Amino acid sequence: MGRKLSSVYEVLIHGVGRGLAGHELYDHIQSGCKVSSNKRICRASMIAMSDARVSNRDVLEGIYTIAIDRHIRCGG
Repeated sequence: MGRKLSSVYEVLIHGVGRGLAGHELYDHIQSGCKVSSNKRICRASMIAMSDARVSNRDVLEGIYTIAIDRHIRCGG
């Protein structure tokens, strides 16, 4: 994972850990990471869903929601 994708991933995990989802999570990622784009957010979300450390159902649902939303927006 590259440095930019890694930083988006860390901000994403931090946001869902705080209980953010949807537009609130997207805004958190945008404000916390200057290199975020729809493509990077989508890729970081896919990586987070396959991460064994992330096992909470609510967290996974939040990540899934943002992954699908960003995938649709970037023309997936």
